[in-house]
Amino acid sequence: MTRRLILDKPVPGDVDAVFAIANDPRTWSHLPEARVTDPGQTAALLAMFHAGWEANGLAAWVLRLGSDEGLPGLAPGRLLGTGGVNLIQTGAETEVWNLGYRLEPACWGHGFATELATYAVERARATRKDVPVIARVLSTNPSSAKVAQKAGLQLRWEGPAAVQTAAAAGEAALTRLILADRELEPGVLEWLVSRG
Repeated sequence: MTRRLILDKPVPGDVDAVFAIANDPRTWSHLPEARVTDPGQTAALLAMFHAGWEANGLAAWVLRLGSDEGLPGLAPGRLLGTGGVNLIQTGAETEVWNLGYRLEPACWGHGFATELATYAVERARATRKDVPVIARVLSTNPSSAKVAQKAGLQLRWEGPAAVQTAAAAGEAALTRLILADRELEPGVLEWLVSRG
């Protein structure tokens, strides 16, 4: 739990609310073709988060508003989105904590993503301090990059996104940013770059 957020492990009963956020075109304005249109995708994502909790003791959470901050339309207990870190194996046979977050537009601009991301980075370091925390962000989503930087990550690589990613974003000159809490081994960085 953070100052304003209740962080829960995802459960199957969260699928509908999480799908509504993932299906909202506004949450995919930076990558329109990747918008989630099948509730089965959301169920699989929450199952992946659950598996991460079981295997690693840490993964992404479902976020709920913990207190009434006087925000119009946001009542305590309301599901605001998902976010946290997930442990992934790179092609270099090294693990990284991948930081991510997707919040409903009604709560944007109130610092919830930064509050979550900062806490997630702290928990990742406390759980496995030897594992880097990274975030992969597109230039079409500058707010996400700012959140990662506020959480302590620094830009480690910037270059062209993969052709298929650029096509999904509808921008030929799309840039990929890779941020991390430390310098990355060359093989890890190469693997992350290869992911587009």
